[in-house]
Amino acid sequence: MPGIGIITNPHSRRNRRYPEQMRRLAYVLGSEDTYELTNKVEDIVAVAEQFKSSGIEILALNGGDGTNHVSLTTFIEVYGDEPLPKITFLRGGTMNTISNGIGIEGTPSRLLANLVDKYYTGVPFETTQRDMLKITDQDATRHGFIFGNGVVSNFLEIYYDTGNPPTPMTAAALLGRAIVGMPFGAQIVKEIVRPFVARAVFEDEVWPEREYTSLLAATIDQIGLGFRPFVRCEERPHAFHVLGLKMSPFALAAQLPRIRMGMPMPTDKAASKVTDRVEIYSREPFAYTIDGDMHRADEMVVLEAGPRVEIIIK
Repeated sequence: MPGIGIITNPHSRRNRRYPEQMRRLAYVLGSEDTYELTNKVEDIVAVAEQFKSSGIEILALNGGDGTNHVSLTTFIEVYGDEPLPKITFLRGGTMNTISNGIGIEGTPSRLLANLVDKYYTGVPFETTQRDMLKITDQDATRHGFIFGNGVVSNFLEIYYDTGNPPTPMTAAALLGRAIVGMPFGAQIVKEIVRPFVARAVFEDEVWPEREYTSLLAATIDQIGLGFRPFVRCEERPHAFHVLGLKMSPFALAAQLPRIRMGMPMPTDKAASKVTDRVEIYSREPFAYTIDGDMHRADEMVVLEAGPRVEIIIK
C-alpha cells in the first residue's frame, strides 16, 4: 500500500506556536506513510518527486492557505500529465480560508488521525472535487483557489503591514476600522478602496475598461472571515466564478451582509460570470493575491481553469 504523504510548513504561525503538534502528527502515521518538513520551495520539489516515485495515494498539507497553494503549484508541475493523489488540508495555518470554504473542520492532529484510521481500515472518505485556478503573469504560472486584486489585495497588504499577528481577529479588527471610518473619509478607507482600472476579456464577452473596486475569481465560495461572494463557483465543472465589483465604499459596506449570507449581489454593483478563461488587462502594474499570497503583474494576468482535484473533507 503506497500510503499517505504529509508536507508540513514549520514556519506557519500555527506550527510555530504549537511545535508539539508537528511531533504528534508523525506519531499517528502508518509504517508506509511519509512525513516531510519543507523550509523552501526547493524542498517541496524534492518531496513532490519522492511522493510521485513512491505513488502515494493521499497528499496531506499542513500549513496555511499560502503554503497549500505553493505546494500544489509545485506538485502540478512535477506530476505533469499524471493525476495528483487525493488531497486534504490539515489546517496548519491561521486563516485556513480554503479549508473553511470546502468544509474541512478540526485540528491537524485530529484530522490526520481520522485520515489514517479510515485509510488503513478501508472506510470510505467523504470527498469533494474542485477545479484549481491556473494564474499566469509575466513571471510565472501558479495555481490556487482564490484570485483577487483591488480592494482584496489592498486589504491584505495593509493587513500584513500592521505588525500585529496575522489572525482572523486582526483581520476582523481592520475591517471594523474601515467600516467605522467610512462616514468620515478615513485614510484607511481610501487605501483599501482604491479604484482599479482594467478590462476583462472572455472568449464570448468583454467587460470594457473602467474603474473596478475589485476583480475576483474563485472555485470555492468563501474569500475569508466567513464572507461568501462566489455563489456560482460550483455551477459547472472545469470553470470558475468571476466577479467585477464596481461600487463606492458605502455601497460595498451595504453589500457585506448579503455577501456574508452567500446571497448574489445586484448586477449593477457586481458583474458576474462563470468561465474557464479570462484575461485581465491594466494600463499599469497591479498587485493581486492567490490564496492570501501576494504577487504583482506588469499589466496583464490570465486566469484559466486548472487541474480538477479530489479533496478529502473527512
